[in-house]
Amino acid sequence: MRNNIIAIIAISFLTVGSLWGIGNLLNSDPDEELQVEGILLIAQRSTFNGTNPDILVSVDVPTKLVVRNDDVVTHDLRVDEQENGGITSINTAPLRGGQNFLTAIVASHPGTYEYYCWYHPQMRGKIIAQ
Repeated sequence: MRNNIIAIIAISFLTVGSLWGIGNLLNSDPDEELQVEGILLIAQRSTFNGTNPDILVSVDVPTKLVVRNDDVVTHDLRVDEQENGGITSINTAPLRGGQNFLTAIVASHPGTYEYYCWYHPQMRGKIIAQ
């Protein structure tokens, strides 16, 4: 009987701890913001930063980029290789909720280039290199 009570208490602690951990992942503190020098794109609700903003960069000047997934579904960010080699391709690979990916945008030619989420076609924006 005593062993059963100990087992029930241990299982209760594990269950409560697991639920607390999952709750913290799903409901992160909104006051806790990631501080980034450069550009921060946050994937959430099928957009980047709420509007899929244009990103302005200078030619031949690497620009730090952090991609963060604050959603419950998987996202990524891609910039395809260009025929003229105008911008370095980017592929973050799948990002689960709460994951970050650090990279840089490097454009060698002026132009407008597209970034997008492979999983969600409506998540598209422009990188404008000047």
